[in-house]
Amino acid sequence: MSTYYWEKKQRSQNIPITSIRCLVEALTTSSIQLTNVPVEVHSLIHAEQSYSEALAAYERSSLTSLEDVKTMQTNIQALIAANDTLHEALIKAEQNLPNSLNFTQQGVSYTAKRAAGSYRITWTEEVQKYDGNHRETGLVRGGHGAREFVHTLCRAYEGAQLRHQNERNRLKTAMAELRSELPDALDQAIRVRTAWERAEEAKRVKNLVNERKEHVLSRGESMGFTSHVSEIDVDEEQRIIVSMERFAPTSSGESDQGHSLSGLQRR
Repeated sequence: MSTYYWEKKQRSQNIPITSIRCLVEALTTSSIQLTNVPVEVHSLIHAEQSYSEALAAYERSSLTSLEDVKTMQTNIQALIAANDTLHEALIKAEQNLPNSLNFTQQGVSYTAKRAAGSYRITWTEEVQKYDGNHRETGLVRGGHGAREFVHTLCRAYEGAQLRHQNERNRLKTAMAELRSELPDALDQAIRVRTAWERAEEAKRVKNLVNERKEHVLSRGESMGFTSHVSEIDVDEEQRIIVSMERFAPTSSGESDQGHSLSGLQRR
């Protein structure tokens, strides 16, 4: 009489994880969690966030005011630095793949060990055999969670890999355009900023001279002087001359003319 029996058997599945960046992105869209995140990946995540923020800040830049110009210059420099940091983080994360990856899904832990350029998941299940020839009947008991885990991880990773490939192509084109445009943009920002600063400085000097002139005129008027203002150019510098005079009666009844002269210089 033939009988059937169950035998434990080890199964394995290779997962072609070659990009830790794609893996981390894939896990954000699935119920799987990576518990041993390498420090390089933490750095990469931070670098990507910083780059996104720097790019968004640069895109919001404008040249409508002095402060905007200064902000734009800062944003451009921050964007170049963020791009360089992201590039370095990508290289380190992709070149330092861990020897094993520890996952959890629905409270169950799985370990993927690096082997032959990919990661291998191994689990144990029971297969039914026929005692006559010890062949498997095709019935399997256990291991369903592990197979579901592998299927979910593979599909999520493949989707992330495709998205990142498209992103990498766009990024390559964008960086080529960015590298050709940023120096001009930076130069423009600097030129606009320095021109604005020169204009602002000239405005401040003009206001200072006008305020000083008004103070002198007001002070002279309070002392009984009559004034006259004239502007002359001396050695390519504009000078403002404030002349004052006051008439006082003499002992003979005639008026004696007194003079006061004040000069202001404006570059």
